[in-house]
Amino acid sequence: MVEQLRHREFIGYQVYTTQRALAKSLDHTLSPFGITSGQWNALNQLNENGAMTQKELADILKKEPATVARLLDRLVKRDLVRRTTHPEDRRANIIEITPAAVELLEDIEPCVIARADLIAQGISDKDLDTFFTVLNTVRENAQASSGE
Repeated sequence: MVEQLRHREFIGYQVYTTQRALAKSLDHTLSPFGITSGQWNALNQLNENGAMTQKELADILKKEPATVARLLDRLVKRDLVRRTTHPEDRRANIIEITPAAVELLEDIEPCVIARADLIAQGISDKDLDTFFTVLNTVRENAQASSGE
């Protein structure tokens, strides 16, 4: 007889609940800046990768295009990103970060680093390396099993 796994023992459940806790912690860190973790992630991707289409950003963020459109609407209203019509495809928009967003990211960075240090407190560098190796393997296995 195969031993039944309880829900809390599944890798996916453990990763999901940990991700939720991490997101809540990050949102707490970002709240004084008036920005969410999703918005911060989008700004970071644009800052690191440069201007791109909304679709490219949605792919990087692994979010539905409609979700990214709403997120960008909020960032445009705050003058943190600009949308311009793609020069070769009128149906597409090019998204780019503004100087105000670059400044905001610079202000946020020390707070995010401090939060990351707090979260990693008590975990050795060796254990973190092992954790990231295992996490990468889990992600690769999940992607392979889903046809990605």
